[in-house]
Amino acid sequence: MVRGRATLYGMAQSHPSLAARLMLERAGVEHDVQYILPGLHGIAVRAAGFPRWTVPALRLGELRVQGTLAISRELDRLAPDAGLFPRDGQARPAVEAAERWGHDELQPLGRRVFTWCQVHSNAVRAWLVREVMHLPAASALGNASRPAMIFFARRVYGAGDATVRADLARLPRLLDHADRLLEKGTIGGSPPNAADFQILTSLRLLLAHADLRPLVEHWRCGQAALELLPDYPRRGPEALPPIPSALPAEWLAGTRKGA
Repeated sequence: MVRGRATLYGMAQSHPSLAARLMLERAGVEHDVQYILPGLHGIAVRAAGFPRWTVPALRLGELRVQGTLAISRELDRLAPDAGLFPRDGQARPAVEAAERWGHDELQPLGRRVFTWCQVHSNAVRAWLVREVMHLPAASALGNASRPAMIFFARRVYGAGDATVRADLARLPRLLDHADRLLEKGTIGGSPPNAADFQILTSLRLLLAHADLRPLVEHWRCGQAALELLPDYPRRGPEALPPIPSALPAEWLAGTRKGA
């Protein structure tokens, strides 16, 4: 049992932050969400007493937990009947392995692709300012934020041209693996488990890109991500415009199903 309300610190556009929020809802933990402006999130979570500079960061009373893997384990401990992990000792390792795969493979790929697009397209930066951060003068603020985006792309996320191009080249293999997880029933059940939240939120970020959605939505896992999250990053009656196209066409050629 959790005494009092929990607080989740994250960024509105962050797929790991969304995964953590969905797990909190699944676990039935009352919580508040504090969205932090990109670039200031590290300072904010350190000021809140967390040991690292990363989000999502969850405060549960005196306990502070960072990262989706740690958050899912803590919520499973607090709400074991929520279904984040199977109670069956034989089924649980498969979900844990799928969650780890989503964390290690898909989560950073989605982050690098989005960060690369922010660096190279003011339309993408303006989208973030206008649609996610709800600030005025989106184009001007987008241009002003480019130096910070370059820093995060190069120093924090390693989102260089060669890396992102390689990410897109291996994306079909990752989507095929996610489809196999669906076929096995490791993900895609009801209710969603921790691996669902880890994997499908990352895929939903890719689907939010105007130039990636036509390529990813034909995969079964792409459809599962759209079913779990019809809108991204927020859920509600108002549809969110797609992230503007920014990726070079030649980088996308190999991402088509069957390529």
